[in-house]
Amino acid sequence: MKPILIKLDSTPSYSIREELDSNQTSKYYYHPQVEIVYFEKGNGICIIGDKILNFKSGDIFLLGKELPHLFKNDESYLNKNIKVRTLVLHFLEDFWGKDFLNLPDLLKIKTLLKKAERGLIIKGKTKSAVGALMQKMLHASGSDKILLLLQTLNLIEKSKERSVILPIGFVPLVNEHVEDRINDVYSYTIKNFYKKIDTKEIASIACLSKHSFCRYFKIKTGKTYTNFLHEIRIKHACKLLTESNLSTSQISNECGFVNFANFFRYFKQHTGKTPAEFKKINSESLIIDN
Repeated sequence: MKPILIKLDSTPSYSIREELDSNQTSKYYYHPQVEIVYFEKGNGICIIGDKILNFKSGDIFLLGKELPHLFKNDESYLNKNIKVRTLVLHFLEDFWGKDFLNLPDLLKIKTLLKKAERGLIIKGKTKSAVGALMQKMLHASGSDKILLLLQTLNLIEKSKERSVILPIGFVPLVNEHVEDRINDVYSYTIKNFYKKIDTKEIASIACLSKHSFCRYFKIKTGKTYTNFLHEIRIKHACKLLTESNLSTSQISNECGFVNFANFFRYFKQHTGKTPAEFKKINSESLIIDN
């Protein structure tokens, strides 16, 4: 999957904004700025690099420069027009000067930003503390704004409550030229995965024949479209298993599977566990994490 390059407005220091629109457009994109995104209110699915994840209210991600990503709120937010609130922070690594992060006292933060090129999820009490600092940044100015950013990065660097999303050696397939075709496929799938999507339908989105589309998607992403669609559906099923009281058969239907046998087979294939085993293990870990 080749993402779109987004050229964000340049600022003397860095930018932070509040987003309240639940009707955002899902685009797989990247930019030269480091990004910290805080979902104060909102739940949905995201793609970071080639990893499909769920996000929920309170989650915070630190994404390094040129790391492709996409975030989409759940349909419940879109259909019911439930308000979301997201804080998004961007900064260039060298906005404070090319040699600043080479100072001995800041080398650990420089290392942190390097790790962030594989994506970081902030967890536990640390994400609450980072969220509070980002709230302050919205209204800060001058040197206070710079100090709050350094404080935030220092807090994340010292914390053990974080995990890396992508494996060592991940190389994003970035391209300055907009590839509308593949991004239209990506966007359409993540918006409609809970419905039946056949090859002819998705091929028409890409303006290709069925045969040409299958070959095209495999070349661009390294996986078949069917496998990609199943990944999206299973990830959503994982979310429903841990966050809803729906039965397994209801979840199968909610995720777009035609029959329960297929859902069960693909779920175990992708997670290594049955739906019941996954629900039990992750419900327990959710209680511990909270």
